[in-house]
Amino acid sequence: MSDNKPDQILAEESDNPWVKLILWTQKAKLPAYRWNGFMKYLLEEQFKFLQPANLTEEQRLGVMKLLGADSAELMHQLPLRAADLADAKKLFPEGTDFGKLEPRITIDNHRFSEALDLNRAIFLNTIRFTNCCFERGVDIFGADFKLGVLFSGSKFLDEVNFGQAQFRAGAMFDKVIFGGQARFYCQRPDDYFAANFNRAKFETMIPRFHGRNFHPGCLFHAVTWPEIPKRNGPKRHVASIEAALRNHINSYEYIRVQAEKIGQLELRKEMIRRELACRAEAAKPLFERYLRKAYGWICNHGTSIGRPALALFGLWVFNFAAWQVWAAQEAALTTWDVIYHSGGRMLPLVSGHAYVEPETLNAIRAAPQVLHFFSACAAILSPFLLFLMALALRLKFRMSV
Repeated sequence: MSDNKPDQILAEESDNPWVKLILWTQKAKLPAYRWNGFMKYLLEEQFKFLQPANLTEEQRLGVMKLLGADSAELMHQLPLRAADLADAKKLFPEGTDFGKLEPRITIDNHRFSEALDLNRAIFLNTIRFTNCCFERGVDIFGADFKLGVLFSGSKFLDEVNFGQAQFRAGAMFDKVIFGGQARFYCQRPDDYFAANFNRAKFETMIPRFHGRNFHPGCLFHAVTWPEIPKRNGPKRHVASIEAALRNHINSYEYIRVQAEKIGQLELRKEMIRRELACRAEAAKPLFERYLRKAYGWICNHGTSIGRPALALFGLWVFNFAAWQVWAAQEAALTTWDVIYHSGGRMLPLVSGHAYVEPETLNAIRAAPQVLHFFSACAAILSPFLLFLMALALRLKFRMSV
């Protein structure tokens, strides 16, 4: 399948003034000082542009809220020094009216080869980073996105930290590839995280959402989650594997609880499956581990209807075939007798002999002991498989516990 995405521009070679501004902020010890100082300057310029409009007090307050002027964080930011402000203005085309700048910051199709530090940066406008590639770490801890933020189709090849970041108008992470650890944790009780992760891919590390309260608009359709750490996988220290498993278990458990709160049934089902798979890999002693893994193989940790149904059907076919081979030599047994006998033994609380003719019943009783052993195994295993099917049906149609 051809890739129709446009070529990415190396950030250092870009003519985009916003890209230049971001790179300029990275040269300071505190990049947020430069970024937030320039945002404060832009806000002041926008107010100057609106002053002749003779707005009512209600309209003025509405514009202030729209522009982010009601932000206490921005009000407490230090203004840029005159020399820094002059340098920042030079990054934009000559004659730019900063009071009339496009309200959306667009940084599409760029490749950032160096680490980015936007720690506690304030974004007053919608900002787009679609189809971008971040080759090094990105730190956006504590950032404040007053309006929307879009990373659709982008790649984070290293870790990215959105911890404590405020997404006031939602965020788009659809089709994003996370190559390293992605942190979205938050400790504010009033935080409601509305983000779109549809078709996102977490390649190596499970994302950390601890403390986030998922908004019902949170979407996780067709997400690719990282592989479950395996004890028999690539050679790693045992303590490292166990730590990774605990990390996965805690993260899947948290996402599962949040998914249940917002009614994301398929997401909760997937988290249950992955959490139990991790617990199976981490289980001790060895016997318990194999028992849990067998449970996963048979019913995909309680989420598959097809696997136990197929196993039940296979059990009946084997039992039927064994009896049919012997019945071919017995005139008293027909194929229908074998079907009735083998099927009846697999249904709990149903007697396979209730409506059998006496001569047929005597012929069945005279069968070799190995056939009775197969029937007994089928009678024991079939209720268990039917229970697993019912459990999966319950998870599919009624997810509450």
